[in-house]
Amino acid sequence: MNLKKIIVIYKKELLDLVRDKRTVVTSFILPVILYPLLMIGFSSMMARQETKLEQQQIVIYINDEVQDRDTDALKRSLSELETIQIMEEKPNFDNITYINLLKGKTIQAVVNIRDSLSSTGYRILDITCYYDETSEKSSVAYRKINDKLYEIEEELVSERLNEIKINNEILNAIELKKENIAPPEQMVGFIVGKFLPYLLIILTISGASVIASDLIAGEKERGTLETILISAARRNELVIGKYLTIITISIITVLLNLFSMYLSFQHIFMQMGSQINEFHLPVWNFALILLLMLPLITFFSAILLSISSYSRNIKEAQSYQMPLIFGAIMLSMVSFLPGFELNFGFALIPIVNFSLLMRDIMLNNFNPYLFFVVIGSTVILDIVTVYISIKLFHSEKILFRTAEDKSLKFWGKNKRNILNTQFVIVYYVIILIALYYLGGSWQMKDIFSGLIKTQIFIIILPVILILRISKTDLRSALKLHNTKPINYLMVFIAALPLLLLSGIIAQLINMIFPVSKAYLETMKDLVTMQQHGLLFTIFVVGVLPGICEEVMFRGFILSSFRKKGVWAGIVVTAVLFGAFHLDPFRMLPVTLLGIWLGYLAIKTRSLYVPILAHFLHNSLTVLISNYSDRLAWMSFIFKDENIAYWTVIPALVILYFVIAGFHKVNPEMVD
Repeated sequence: MNLKKIIVIYKKELLDLVRDKRTVVTSFILPVILYPLLMIGFSSMMARQETKLEQQQIVIYINDEVQDRDTDALKRSLSELETIQIMEEKPNFDNITYINLLKGKTIQAVVNIRDSLSSTGYRILDITCYYDETSEKSSVAYRKINDKLYEIEEELVSERLNEIKINNEILNAIELKKENIAPPEQMVGFIVGKFLPYLLIILTISGASVIASDLIAGEKERGTLETILISAARRNELVIGKYLTIITISIITVLLNLFSMYLSFQHIFMQMGSQINEFHLPVWNFALILLLMLPLITFFSAILLSISSYSRNIKEAQSYQMPLIFGAIMLSMVSFLPGFELNFGFALIPIVNFSLLMRDIMLNNFNPYLFFVVIGSTVILDIVTVYISIKLFHSEKILFRTAEDKSLKFWGKNKRNILNTQFVIVYYVIILIALYYLGGSWQMKDIFSGLIKTQIFIIILPVILILRISKTDLRSALKLHNTKPINYLMVFIAALPLLLLSGIIAQLINMIFPVSKAYLETMKDLVTMQQHGLLFTIFVVGVLPGICEEVMFRGFILSSFRKKGVWAGIVVTAVLFGAFHLDPFRMLPVTLLGIWLGYLAIKTRSLYVPILAHFLHNSLTVLISNYSDRLAWMSFIFKDENIAYWTVIPALVILYFVIAGFHKVNPEMVD
């Protein structure tokens, strides 16, 4: 690549964007004036509204069913409260009447007074306060009444103790004092650190999305992309130049946002009192966050550039950007959630790692090791996404896509086009929703009967019905063909090595993302035979998933996606298979199992082989979970319910020879 050409392209794109009034306003001007206006304005409005709410006249009704000296004193004390007006007591009022007045906002609270005797013989005033918690005015009324009644209770108790000549200090058996050791800077960091990651991540991706969609998709729409492509610059140089443009604008946007936030927060805290005014926000924390944002900006920029390259116009690019923005919003909100602390596992999850690390930085409590893990893992993702962007920009088929059929026709005139990716994706989403809502409710009531219903009514039955309705040949679509007996034998040989490898992968995941004990107990209960016999457990855990899930995935879904390429079809189907289990902890091992099952289906041209492999995998899990402690030789493999890591080597060796055997017996990887 020619660096001079990249710089020329970069300057050209940057100059075009700076000349665009919309870019200047949204990326440069708004961040400078938006935060001061919003933060200072909202803080002033909130303070003013709170003062106004406290000063508003509040009407309460007191229903006194006791009518004696104590309750008269109580009513006088309540009437002395500022802004409290007591409605004249009506003898014909009943419970329904004053509740209706409360609902109609005529009054803000009702105090109902009764009395009773305690076990010591002293009278107790039973007071019920009715209020509407959805009404701020009514909530203020309850708070004032509650505080006043607490004072009155202390006075009444003091009077009783004085009557029997006991000092009321006898009631003070425990005196609890609260001492917060966190300095003001850390308290502010704790508050700001919760929502600052959310704001920065969303502002970064939303600002970069506008620029990215205009750089390539916009040029397609304006018809200027062809002119750039025939220039002296090569496509790699064009991509890098545009990529640097998005990064530059995003960095400027983030820098202005951080600067504006810092000044706005500082101004607000200076107005909050002398104690807050004694310190300043840690400027180095904001500088560190800016440094942290750089790899995240480059990551988002590469993804958005790929989306722009794939899209035919700006509108289409924006529609593709929405899932990315929505996903970023959901992941960035982890900083609001309690119990989430940055560890090595979370440090590898994009967006989540930045959100948690920013929160720790604001608390001055971040781990430098995890800081570099977050940056390093994101840099790796940057390289991958940039490579994808370059590949997309080199593809004429992608870069100059023609208009596609936007209709959702599921099959053609002869109802023979059922095995197309569009229909299969829609079908998969519908089944996934049914699995989550319907299957989940079944399994919550009874795990075994729920699994049976799920496998039959959600997974296999809809596939059979659709293929029948579309008049598709079941035998051909689902690969219901016989195969060589040696293929079944090799599946038996590979079963235990594959189970050990998937178990070790699960153990490694558990080391990075620790699994809760409740989750482990749930998985253990599923494969043990505490409530059901061995045959029934194997039927539910092994036989049904082996048949039903293979018919859906390696039969129906794989037949559609393999048209995109053999290995592309296998991998995509496996990923969908992993996601279908709705379990992030098992996503990777289940996906890898799905790749193996897809390989078997394509290699042997028979669905019976992956059905057997799936059955053996699940059934071996049941058998080992129940009988491993009864077999002496299993103690060499399992140590404290964990698989010994040395088993990886023999498992890989056996699997290597099995795969070699499959290649020799089934030489072609095509149907």
